[in-house]
Amino acid sequence: MTSVPKIIVRVPREGGSHLGQLTMGDWTIPCTVGAGGLVQASFKREGDTRTPIGVFPLRYGFFDRAALPDFPRDLAFPFVPLSDDMIWEEEGSEYNRLVFSENDERSAERLSRPRPERLFDVIIPIGFNDSVPEIGRGSAIFIHAARADMSGTAGCIGIPKERMSDLVRRLRPGMLIDIGYAHADDRERLDPKTPVETVRFTGLDRGPKLIVIGAVHGNETCGPQAILRAIDDCRADRLAIRRGEVTFLPVANMKAYRQGTREGDRNLNRDLREKTIPEDYEDRVSNHICALLREHDVLLDLHSFRGEGEPFIFAGPLDNIGPTEPFRYAAAEGAFAARLGTAVVIHGWLDVYGRFLKERKRLGHASRVISEGVGTTEYMRFAGGYGVTLECGSHDDPHAAEVGYTAIVNALAHLGLIDAPPPKVAAETVIQVTDIFVCEAEGDRLEGDWRTGDAIAAGQVIVRRTDGQAITASKDGFIIFPNSTARPGDGLCYFGVASSRSLSG
Repeated sequence: MTSVPKIIVRVPREGGSHLGQLTMGDWTIPCTVGAGGLVQASFKREGDTRTPIGVFPLRYGFFDRAALPDFPRDLAFPFVPLSDDMIWEEEGSEYNRLVFSENDERSAERLSRPRPERLFDVIIPIGFNDSVPEIGRGSAIFIHAARADMSGTAGCIGIPKERMSDLVRRLRPGMLIDIGYAHADDRERLDPKTPVETVRFTGLDRGPKLIVIGAVHGNETCGPQAILRAIDDCRADRLAIRRGEVTFLPVANMKAYRQGTREGDRNLNRDLREKTIPEDYEDRVSNHICALLREHDVLLDLHSFRGEGEPFIFAGPLDNIGPTEPFRYAAAEGAFAARLGTAVVIHGWLDVYGRFLKERKRLGHASRVISEGVGTTEYMRFAGGYGVTLECGSHDDPHAAEVGYTAIVNALAHLGLIDAPPPKVAAETVIQVTDIFVCEAEGDRLEGDWRTGDAIAAGQVIVRRTDGQAITASKDGFIIFPNSTARPGDGLCYFGVASSRSLSG
């Protein structure tokens, strides 16, 4: 079973405390965060003494060779010596970057400068606001030694100096740091009538109506992160809505989100429709979401997935008047999907899902109906609009929220809601789903360790049945939604082929 090495930092929610705990596996130590406490990453600002909430990468560390001549050289995590000319830039064009000074300039800003306490003998930069740094949104967030009195930091994570050597030996390449409030993942019990929150911005000129939805599944947090950032930017006029309307629904399934689970009572993205007599939390939410969707023209639904893989988009069918998913906006939807910043677009889901249900029934499993395959985008098309699902990356990938945010900005630009250059076509691979392989018995398994979008050659074994039978690809194609934990009646994976569908629109 694969996993991502992770540091967990948790701070009590009550009282705005700057004291918390840092955990790696079964090893836990006290730590400090910003003197101002924690803040949602999208609201972090330079100099606010607050630590951003979220999951961020740890790529490398530095150590002071003069102060620590015996610093270990056999560590799994990469460390390099600090040099006297290193500065972590906190303003200007190189904001939140490591830069190098010349001669005696800026000696008071150097990482190795003398301080009242030796807090920077070891520092590990936290990958916040550094992929594409935005000036003023926070810089120089590190793990370093805490002050002797364990007082709050300027926004960094501080740990007792005497525990630093234990920490560096436990660090692993590819490690993430997960910063949040205690009990954030097993949050307080929910009132089943927890409201659905939307934020709407209306331009003063006519234009299309876009709705952006996050956390249809509660354990997929990139959507809320991206949407909250976009809301903040709309309020600050960094994304100025000039035409049309955009509605943001950061958390569609609040019950599941607060529990940190995929579902509350059931999967909100299955059998999405209005119900006169709602039977569970998701039914109540569905009634409101369906009404919202009917008010809009275009939908962008942000998701993430288990395991590893590249972001991809699910689009709808080609124009048709068939019984399953009649549609007349394939060209507009394709052009929208192609410009959201993601290279892979997949279509043809619902027809093959119907085939999957028939196969389940043939194998003697509980019968389902084709409406089980109806989620937000399918309902949007039924209601007369169009929309796509963007799978922004894996649940634990800190870059997934950036993928979602880029898609929001591109969607606003493409639809003309903001004054911005039209986004370029990013789609490079278009895949049509054509088949599904079902787990028929215990022991049926996928032959490879694949990710969605991985290419498969004709004749290559995809599934190995428990009796040894090999199921091969009928033609060159792609693996979609591989499921290595499939039980009898589950899908082992979908199969797709290169599509001739044009998205240039």
